[in-house]
Amino acid sequence: MTKGNDKHIVVVGGGIIGCSTAYHLLKAGTKKVTLLEAVEPGKATTGAGAGFVSHWSAGMVLMGAEGLTLQQYGLDFYRMLHELGTEIGYRKNGTLMMALTSQGREDFVMPVLTSPYAPKEMQDLNAAQIGAIMGGLVDPAKVHSGAYNPHGIQVDTTLALGVLLGEIEKFGGTVRSGTRVTSITEADGKVTLETTIGKIEADGVVLAAGAWNNELLNGLGWRLPMLRVVATRVVTDDRGLPSTLPTIQCRELRLWLRETFGAVMWGTGSHYIPLHRLGGDEIEPGRPHNEELMQAMVDQQMEKLEPVFPPLRDSKLASWTQGIPCYTPDVGLLVGHVPGHESVVVVGGDNESGVTHGPGLGRLATEIILDREKIIDPTRFRVDRYASDAFKDEAAVEASMPAWSARHGAHRFAAAAE
Repeated sequence: MTKGNDKHIVVVGGGIIGCSTAYHLLKAGTKKVTLLEAVEPGKATTGAGAGFVSHWSAGMVLMGAEGLTLQQYGLDFYRMLHELGTEIGYRKNGTLMMALTSQGREDFVMPVLTSPYAPKEMQDLNAAQIGAIMGGLVDPAKVHSGAYNPHGIQVDTTLALGVLLGEIEKFGGTVRSGTRVTSITEADGKVTLETTIGKIEADGVVLAAGAWNNELLNGLGWRLPMLRVVATRVVTDDRGLPSTLPTIQCRELRLWLRETFGAVMWGTGSHYIPLHRLGGDEIEPGRPHNEELMQAMVDQQMEKLEPVFPPLRDSKLASWTQGIPCYTPDVGLLVGHVPGHESVVVVGGDNESGVTHGPGLGRLATEIILDREKIIDPTRFRVDRYASDAFKDEAAVEASMPAWSARHGAHRFAAAAE
């Protein structure tokens, strides 16, 4: 790779990870940065994200101190975007891990409260206290207790990405929408990208294309162990809710739920479906639109949710969208040089936490491609911790993740999809 500030670095993928990478490259003094997006930035999984960020290493995901550093960086990064003065839906409302039963408290709340990564401000709330902070969103008679982290935030992912794109352009970056990369080759420290608008030469490339990363890696002789899943979020009509309510995680319902501009936004892992069950490995850029899956989620879950969340009663469906998060067998992120290719870095394996980790992953990918001091030791998330041929296909990746299948209820879709 060329040394100094005269590098041309291409970033492939216009979600939060790719946009964060482009931003950090420019802030690091890279002279020429080109961001390529097959559709439009934010029109795939990031734009379908629920937009809540917290300290997930505290008893929720196994990402340790390295993950915690990235999570805190994400919290700080979105505050920075908010302070630029343009509305991004930023709310410092906190995050509540809520249990419905004493067993739920033991299984899901206590690991958060006792985690060595829990901030000192973490609070142990009883049902009455939950009712008090949830402003009518939760019926306290239906819940047991919860762990409340006041540092959790909420953002609107589309608005936040719009502000970040403005910063990229302000610092001189080039954003090319509607530009699909068809192949990548590397020779003599240079990278050639064949695209739908012609050939692009670069000194380095960062692949941040999410569910499409493996398509791009084909020509480089590597494959990431990712299980791509279709995840659905729905938004009700305006229920008159205040903008001060914490985000709720309820593992007993496999549920996340939050207020958004007066409405309720929610989704449940029990209705995530692995993409391979829908047939075919190749997918068009952008978001899936499986209305049958969405309707099944709403029809099957509302009866369970309405008693706990009274504003859902008599609510109407205002909008819905789907994204394709990518899970890894160890629920760890993936970032580093593509083995055998010192001018190509790949970053992904969001494990449905790309909005939280995206800012920090973008910084880390920048530090790796520029060979700078790094925000964390990336060893935990190295790309080659699994061999390229460790899994023959995504069905094999899923089979290696029985805990994921149990948690998300993937088995219930097998008969219908096969």
